[in-house]
Amino acid sequence: MKEWFKKYLGWVGFGVWVAFTLIEFLGRETEYFAYENFAFTGLCFMGGAQMIHGILNEKFLTKYSEKVKNGWIVFIVAITIVMIYGCLVVL
Repeated sequence: MKEWFKKYLGWVGFGVWVAFTLIEFLGRETEYFAYENFAFTGLCFMGGAQMIHGILNEKFLTKYSEKVKNGWIVFIVAITIVMIYGCLVVL
C-alpha cells in the first residue's frame, strides 16, 4: 500500500483538485449549489497530498528517521482536515 501511495498520491491530489474545481464552476450555474469554496477545498487537499507524496518519495525530510516522517505525515493530515473543515463549514 505504501508503494501505491509513493506512486499515485500526487495524481490523486491533482485529480481531486480538478474535480472539485469543475464541480464548483459548473455548480455556480444552478441555484442549488451550497458550497462557494469548493475549489479552494480541493486545492487544500492537493497541497496535503503533494506534501505527503514528497515525504514518502524522500524529496523532503531526507535526514530524519521514519518516526519523525510519520509524525509529519500525521500532522499534515490533521492540518488538511482542519483546512477542509474551515473551507466547507466556516467560510
